[in-house]
Amino acid sequence: MHSTRQIEIVQVLARRRHFGLAAKDLGVSQPALTRSLKQLEAELGVRLFDRQGVTPTLFGEIILQRGARALSSFDELAREIALAKGLEFGELSIASGLYPAAISAERALGRLIERHPRLRVDFRSMNWERAAIEVLEGSVDLGFAELPEAPTGDELAVETIRTSQSHFFCRADHPLLRKASVTAEDIFNCPWVGPSMPGRISKLLPSDDLPCGYFDAASGKFRCRVLVGSFSSAKAVVMESFAICGGIPSQIEPEIREGSLAVVPFEAPWLKLNYGFLLKRGRTPSPAAKAFMEIVREIECAIAN
Repeated sequence: MHSTRQIEIVQVLARRRHFGLAAKDLGVSQPALTRSLKQLEAELGVRLFDRQGVTPTLFGEIILQRGARALSSFDELAREIALAKGLEFGELSIASGLYPAAISAERALGRLIERHPRLRVDFRSMNWERAAIEVLEGSVDLGFAELPEAPTGDELAVETIRTSQSHFFCRADHPLLRKASVTAEDIFNCPWVGPSMPGRISKLLPSDDLPCGYFDAASGKFRCRVLVGSFSSAKAVVMESFAICGGIPSQIEPEIREGSLAVVPFEAPWLKLNYGFLLKRGRTPSPAAKAFMEIVREIECAIAN
């Protein structure tokens, strides 16, 4: 037998017990079905159906018994091939927030491409608010950003990846580092660099227009004095100014070792990261998206809070 189509012909004919009805189910003409059956019987050298009543012969029953397993195996094989094609030749678009991009997403993307160099990837680092919109609009396959604070209903499916305490950092010769004790007022009197603050943080900040930032009238969210779309941009601004930025120590570990950046000695319990995956509910992740997500989980598990 040369194809699963021939097994399917035998199965449908056995179920329908009628050439006309079987041909209709298979989407072929009755003469074409009859020719296919005769060709198959000629190849095997046996009759598969008694024409009176269209009932399977002993040989037809063997094909029916063995054929179901063959079709099942073929379907599984086809699925494996489809999955492999999805990784080797597929496409993946990701909208990532500033912090998850710098902490794990960029590294995960590198590992993904190393394993599957034929993938076509569109990786966009952006404000976390925009990332959620991109997912909902279907512009990207996957979001990796600050998690929504309100229930998402049927719109978004979310998976928390990191909830960590953040700390402010500054350049190594910043005046804050010469203070005996850094206060909240000192922190608010420095320009902040970063994305807009989520509501859970915004509601804890002063409502005045301060050097650190201001409240946006349209969104009600606190905006850092300098809004940036990537963590590398934030570090570059901090290194050339008296601005400060939030992050986890591992993000600036090389700069701390070389003495260009330092953690500000100030505890801000409200300055926390809370990010994860955002998927449009009802949209099955592609094989490439699943592979990327798994690599991110591996990297995040190895990073200290």
